[in-house]
Amino acid sequence: MPLLDGKYEILAERPLGEGVVRFDATTADGHPIRVVWYDLAPADETHFERYRRGLRRLSREGLADVLDVVSRPGARYVAWREHHDDGAEAMLDPTFAARLRDAGVAPERARLRMGPHGPLVADLPFGADSVPDTQRAPLASAPEPRARRGVPTLSDTAASWAVAAGLAVLALALVAGGFAVRANDRLIQVPDPGGANATTMAERLVASGLRVEGVARASDEPSGTVLGLDPEAGTPLRPGRAVRLVYAVSPGQVAPATVPALLGQSLASAEARLSEAGLDVGRVVRVYERAPVDVVLAQSAAAGSVLGIGTPIDLLISLGPPQETTFVPDLVGLDEDDARALALVAGLTDAALVVERVEASEAEPGTVVSQSLAPYRRVPLDGAVLRLLVAEGRPGIDAAEGLPNLSGLSEADARAFAGGFDVRVEYVEDGMLPDGVVRQSLRPGSQPTDGALTLTVNVRPVPIPVPTVQAQVRQPRLRDVPYLWLIEPGIPVQTAAVTAVTLDGVETVVRTVQVRGGERVEGTWLTTYPGPVRFELTLNGEPYGGSQLVP
Repeated sequence: MPLLDGKYEILAERPLGEGVVRFDATTADGHPIRVVWYDLAPADETHFERYRRGLRRLSREGLADVLDVVSRPGARYVAWREHHDDGAEAMLDPTFAARLRDAGVAPERARLRMGPHGPLVADLPFGADSVPDTQRAPLASAPEPRARRGVPTLSDTAASWAVAAGLAVLALALVAGGFAVRANDRLIQVPDPGGANATTMAERLVASGLRVEGVARASDEPSGTVLGLDPEAGTPLRPGRAVRLVYAVSPGQVAPATVPALLGQSLASAEARLSEAGLDVGRVVRVYERAPVDVVLAQSAAAGSVLGIGTPIDLLISLGPPQETTFVPDLVGLDEDDARALALVAGLTDAALVVERVEASEAEPGTVVSQSLAPYRRVPLDGAVLRLLVAEGRPGIDAAEGLPNLSGLSEADARAFAGGFDVRVEYVEDGMLPDGVVRQSLRPGSQPTDGALTLTVNVRPVPIPVPTVQAQVRQPRLRDVPYLWLIEPGIPVQTAAVTAVTLDGVETVVRTVQVRGGERVEGTWLTTYPGPVRFELTLNGEPYGGSQLVP
């Protein structure tokens, strides 16, 4: 089956006209989806970016049945979830319409269905009126541009050269458009520039069956030098996919763009302001910081600096304040007082410790038989509650039932259960019999008035050693702690970061590498830390694959 964007299996394709194609497809785990693919003119790309942000906001707030929405060179589409038992269409009530407007979406353009918890947007065709730009008023006339100090103006010759260069690359992109095929079983690897200039590289891409989107960027490199490819060289693509070719031009030959001030703004707002300024969002790195979640902490270019249009700006984004965490050891089998003391050492308060007593015939009275928090697993300290189940002592004799069966009990326990009886004990030493009471003279149910109770207690001639717990303190030594993750096929190029976390909460980033689907993130961490180490993996700042605990 052909794949769409390397991850969705296509079942059927239906052109809808005006560069819009609908694909019926399935995800990797077999769930049905509907993908609407858009071939856009450059003038519509800003509208689509606003459309993408609006859909993502609706999805985050649980208002839209959107699986994915993608906007990058050569791939602009929306993946909608499909349901075999699709609910009835929902009416647009004023409250839901207001929530859509708050997200920047035109309610009258949306098709709704009734989900399990209320109405959901099941479809929102793209158009300039789908997500109206309420922040930009029409201008009666274009103002005269203000002169920027320190920014050189283009001479007629330089301006002509810049326009000619842009048109040349654009022409190559248009020629390559004849090869546009969205889904094909054949894969093409993006060729390596190998020192070629932009024109030669564009010809190679076109000859390979790929489309070209040229981006001029101010650089001190010689004009026409290839500065980068997106996707990078070696990436497998379907025929007709676009490759962004970034090439160098002299600083005076690229239209200038002023970097906006982004500190303290949300990531969505920063993306919108960069797009309005003609700049791109570069790498987005997320760190824990005592600032609201998704707020910009730093930007790679200072506010007010002048760069060429299309220059990427890297952003440092807050994950919010780090949560204080703790863990408890294995408390099962410990005395209640010892377990309580260890819980307090872990930072839990008396209010967060709940003790319940249960009958447990196999456990010693007063010992822990179960705990609610898993041993050695970190949990947020705020709100953590530890519930301990503690074994109760054996119940006394019910006078109405009389003497119980004492076989197998120790002498002390048998005497306790036979309170009120005249107890006499005879001892035997037999290695073939179990320890404790092996015979009683009175039958179960007897009363103290029935006479003296004689117990036969077996004492083994060879005592069985009782296992003792031994603890060994590891001395610090240099060791390699291994880790391994497999990256699911179909995942595009991502930045993988491996973090090692010790039991005392110290986090160390041990590796950062670019990976794609089908590859492995494997290695070792050289350390002298003696205890267990937990490894965590993130792809582009998002957790992936679960954590790994290595002794």
